Amino acid sequence: MKKLITTRAASLLIVLLSLTLASCVTVTESRFTKKKSPEKAVENYTQLGLGYLQKGRPDWARQRLQKALAIDPDYAPANDAMGLVWQTEGEMDLAEEYFQKALSNDSSFTLARHHLGRLYVQLKRYDEAEGNLQRVTNDRYYDNRASAYNDLALNAYRQGNTEQAIDSYGQTLRIAPYNVDGLVNISTLLFEAQRYDESLKYYDRFERLVQREQARQTAHTLWLGIKLATLQQNTQRAIALATDLKRNFPESVEYRLYQDSLSGAK
Repeated sequence: MKKLITTRAASLLIVLLSLTLASCVTVTESRFTKKKSPEKAVENYTQLGLGYLQKGRPDWARQRLQKALAIDPDYAPANDAMGLVWQTEGEMDLAEEYFQKALSNDSSFTLARHHLGRLYVQLKRYDEAEGNLQRVTNDRYYDNRASAYNDLALNAYRQGNTEQAIDSYGQTLRIAPYNVDGLVNISTLLFEAQRYDESLKYYDRFERLVQREQARQTAHTLWLGIKLATLQQNTQRAIALATDLKRNFPESVEYRLYQDSLSGAK
């Protein structure tokens, strides 16, 4: 029962597209772009650029952001958004350049620092990632602080610092008790550490979200639940989760591992 169902890295929080941190915007051309107020124009072009990027059109996003930066090359949100465009396209050096430019123009712009920290995690520049993400988590008024703790946990995990990762996920859940990524990942790490009662506590909280239709089971979470239920000798629960795993993920590695576990039990 000590096997993890997928590669450990895959079972944890994978670095999400940094774009998810940006506010949702509607992609519509606005009269703001035609008004005489340059402040309004640069803000509107930036929002349009983010909207197009969210819709999978980095080319259109770049056009709007270039217009924003033509008006005000020092506007931090536009530089940050341009960094996201480059990161989306795999141009990591340019992404770093624009995130850093956003911060050089506004050192208190926590969103850009969060994006830079995530970029460094992706680039395996772990010390730089930790330094930036720590500063982000220290901003108690930052809306995405819980997400920053998740990224800090991932950064620790990728360096083999499991206890530090568990601690950071715990900080996530202190701020956002029902953060799905935090719940699943801390439960996984605690299971690996054979701290089964603690793992079950967080898994139960995750399952409550599933029951409320605020989260979805994956092959990973179902297999984790089966293992926890088996350890608790909760046969009925294990069977129910196994039924869901077979029905929804019959081709998954997790279902194969479940079948292997049945063979080994014979």
